[in-house]
Amino acid sequence: MNGVISQWLAEPLRQSVRLVCMLGGALLVMQAPALTHVYAVSLLQIAQDARRDIDQREADARQHYHMSDDAGDQAVIEGLRAREPSNAATLDQSVARATMFNETYARIMAEPPLLQPLVAAWDAVTAPNSDKLAVLGTVIETHVPQIILEPAAAVYGIAGLVLGSFVAQGVLTAFGGTQVQRTGRYHA
Repeated sequence: MNGVISQWLAEPLRQSVRLVCMLGGALLVMQAPALTHVYAVSLLQIAQDARRDIDQREADARQHYHMSDDAGDQAVIEGLRAREPSNAATLDQSVARATMFNETYARIMAEPPLLQPLVAAWDAVTAPNSDKLAVLGTVIETHVPQIILEPAAAVYGIAGLVLGSFVAQGVLTAFGGTQVQRTGRYHA
């Protein structure tokens, strides 16, 4: 009798594990487009804030040192280098940082929505930068899971279902949830 009850319960439990893994995988992977969008917008906001700060610092330097109003970033930095090397160095770093944020944003947004999460992930792996990783960390920490009904999210959701199916198979196999009976048929 115990064998009958355990077999009767085993199949629904296996199916429940599959369902939970597949839905969990779909919901998790579906977050990629939303996370990427928030990450890209954050990069743009930081780049714009940095640019406003740079413009203000350059305007002050132009006025204080009587530089031309049309002097670009590098001309102002070079003009400051002889008088205020520390200010010149920090201004140069700020310009480089703002440029890096703008370029990363542009690279991500230049791709179709389906590829944007892959481009953002590739950028984080191949061109790691502590500033970009800090932004990414904040985006992940503050992300509120959401379901967005758009084609890119649907494709990522399907990929998550497949991934969840593989995870479920691994979990079931690890806990003895799959067996081959004498008939040669595969049962999960």
